[in-house]
Amino acid sequence: MTENYIQYADGYQKDNIDGQDIIQAISDLQLMDEEHGAFWVSVITDDENVIEVNKDLSLMVIFAGEQTKYQPKDWNEVIELYKLLLAGESDIILERVK
Repeated sequence: MTENYIQYADGYQKDNIDGQDIIQAISDLQLMDEEHGAFWVSVITDDENVIEVNKDLSLMVIFAGEQTKYQPKDWNEVIELYKLLLAGESDIILERVK
């Protein structure tokens, strides 16, 4: 089993998440103030792979220490990227955010 967790900028954290946790986090994010308006999901395999999204819909992908900024078209694309992350599909994610 792959280890994963979600963490909000305001400190909330939950381990072993699923797609429903992502949807809830996006809903929570839209209610956060600007200072705390971000959350990230980490999936730990050989490396720690992270996707962080901010309230303004900007996104940062950090895989194997390499950072890539990306601007998704909408929140549905964000959900898709997180589901790919949870499924271990890092190659597909990297191809999409180039």
